[in-house]
Amino acid sequence: MRICLLLLFIAFQLMLNAQEGAMSSDRPGSTYSTAPLNKGEFQIQAGLSYNYISDETSPLFIKSSRNIFQPTVNLRYGLFEKLELECSLPQQLEFVSITDLIGERNNFNYLNGVGIFSRVALLRENEKGWSMGTRFGFQYDSFSRLGTTANVDLSAQKNFTNGLGVSSTLSYFHLFENELFPNSQWLQFALNANYGLAGKINVYLDVSSSFDLDRLSSEEDIYWSNYALSTGLQYIINPNLVLDAGLGIGINNTEQVNPDTEMNQIASGSSFFLSSVGVSYRF
Repeated sequence: MRICLLLLFIAFQLMLNAQEGAMSSDRPGSTYSTAPLNKGEFQIQAGLSYNYISDETSPLFIKSSRNIFQPTVNLRYGLFEKLELECSLPQQLEFVSITDLIGERNNFNYLNGVGIFSRVALLRENEKGWSMGTRFGFQYDSFSRLGTTANVDLSAQKNFTNGLGVSSTLSYFHLFENELFPNSQWLQFALNANYGLAGKINVYLDVSSSFDLDRLSSEEDIYWSNYALSTGLQYIINPNLVLDAGLGIGINNTEQVNPDTEMNQIASGSSFFLSSVGVSYRF
């Protein structure tokens, strides 16, 4: 009983200390917010995404499918007026089914990671609705990258008077300390448009694309790219609590090229379906 009363007291104090201004959240979609939190603000962004990836074909893998669940928690804290710190805790559960020349088999993988980032406001929203910000840091994970990745994000946003908002993010990634793909680099571009249908509901449309920039293997050149399109909505319960949900589709492409002849040796592709739910809460 004492524990319950203590938790209720803490929650009441947090609600009293909550801010009333517009929330700066990275959810939903693939773009990042241009604005760091105000000094002393603390925010949790949590979400669960589900990806179904199918029809990956190559001479070795005739068919495979993956059911991937990705719970993620991001903790953000406003350190100064234009600077914040962020801790990311991505997780991944994979259920993989592979059918090849050997037969059919199923695998289960649990992967995790941790990231530390900072965000700086380059331009707070001006009278024309423009804002810019940058986010940079490091993330270590046991996903397909299997190592430490440094990345820099540059975001721009434009808010129109009719309730329409458009944001874009360009991200650069550099993977190092990895024996399989040493010093690989890739870019990601994302564009998000959202529109307020009512006082508490926003709908959004999000497109994103990623592609590698250099040689990924010491023996062969491997080129990959992916494209995704998603849509969904936000429900604003109050200025400090926002829920979101979305659905999307996408494709992955991989080509392996002989470095001597520069001819395509292996080409594979896959399509995927994705869905997500999430919440952003500011203390």
